Amino acid sequence: MSPCPRAVLCAAAALLGGLAAAVGGGLPTLAALTVFALVALGAALPLAATRAVLLLALLLTPEVATGRTFGLDVHWSAGLTLPNFLLPALALPLLGGAWLAGQPVLPRPWPRLATGVLALLGWGVLTLLPPWFSGELGGAAGATVLAHVVKLALFVVLGLALGSGDSGWLLLAAVAIEAAMGLAQAAGWLPVFSPLAAGGGVVRATGSFYDANMYAVLVAWALLWLLSQPAGGRALRRWGGALLVLALAADLALASSRAGFLALAAGMLLLFAGGAVQPVARAALLLALCAALFPARTAQRLRSAAVTLQAAWRAPVVAPAAAAESSTRSRLDSMAEALRQIGAHPLLGLGFGRALYLGVAPRAAGPVRPPEARRFRGAQDMPLTVLAETGPIGLALFLWAFAAPLRRLRRARRDGRLPLLAGYAGLLAASLTLEVLWNARLLALVVMLTAGLAIGASPPLPAAPTPEAV
Repeated sequence: MSPCPRAVLCAAAALLGGLAAAVGGGLPTLAALTVFALVALGAALPLAATRAVLLLALLLTPEVATGRTFGLDVHWSAGLTLPNFLLPALALPLLGGAWLAGQPVLPRPWPRLATGVLALLGWGVLTLLPPWFSGELGGAAGATVLAHVVKLALFVVLGLALGSGDSGWLLLAAVAIEAAMGLAQAAGWLPVFSPLAAGGGVVRATGSFYDANMYAVLVAWALLWLLSQPAGGRALRRWGGALLVLALAADLALASSRAGFLALAAGMLLLFAGGAVQPVARAALLLALCAALFPARTAQRLRSAAVTLQAAWRAPVVAPAAAAESSTRSRLDSMAEALRQIGAHPLLGLGFGRALYLGVAPRAAGPVRPPEARRFRGAQDMPLTVLAETGPIGLALFLWAFAAPLRRLRRARRDGRLPLLAGYAGLLAASLTLEVLWNARLLALVVMLTAGLAIGASPPLPAAPTPEAV
């Protein structure tokens, strides 16, 4: 079928859906017609256009809490957020239509990172069998964990589908929108989507993301890319790039995230090791400006990032936490509890997602607090959480998967993609302060942005400043 009849078919399906809703045909009828229209649209559109729509949806869909849980355990917000519904509802039928039309939706071979993550999720399901058979996991709890497994797998596939195309300019536009959004949030002109970002009288920039830490990590990635771009070009482009860099630097400070600063510092180290001295000097200057202009949000967060990182590299204990500020102390306490959980479940772990998405009873007696406040909800350290939940096999799969792009360091230097790899290395460093890689949107972006490093499927990005994040 040629594109024109398919487009007519899409319009007809949309019209029928509207008529069904108008005459009381009900939501099932409307949903079925909408899915049919999207499948037909995916078959009619060029794959590049489909990828552009999905990339913009992935980058810019705000994390608005919908208030709906569908019986799942959602303790982090007032219901599931909008991307949980919108992105699968768009991606599955559009990509399904493209596949039915014979378009190459997924790359061949798959990147090791994507294969490893899917293997880790598969192993995670197996680790859930002992608690399921023992009766510890069932009903809403079991459905919640399995829903997260399915969601993460879907977002890995979405990242694969987006990773085979050239999306530099769309990424640049999305970065500019996110930067403006973060500044507006800090000024109080736009809402933030997490209650954690608006507590204590200080509003933290989150962009379209729910968590300020996730946003800050991607801002650091974008900064590393922009600062590595060669000077020159038209004056408008130069000044526009400079303004965007300054806006992103301000967003990094206004997000007030130790993970963001840690990501930037780790990326700078990789750039320096690769001989890219000038971008590192630019980044150091920006950090100094941030510390001067936003001392409470920058210098203190840098210090707490250093304390947390030191604890992540050694066996954390509760005693040193007493000398740290409250958020750092909370992280160190969670790491210590993770070690106790690992000692109690050394082979298969607790079971994937039980701590992070549900919470489990702590193994150490704590202060007198409500039982829910004492529950162990992850180590706020990705490797420790993976080990605690899925055991040594899970940790091995995790390390194998996420180390895969780093093996391409030599080729990244040769192809001019060292800034891309530096941003990725920064994200891995940030995972030592929170479970950043289990955020579905961020995981899809990681798979997409590292696909070229892993399999060489993506064409070279344009020479214009094209940050690979946010």
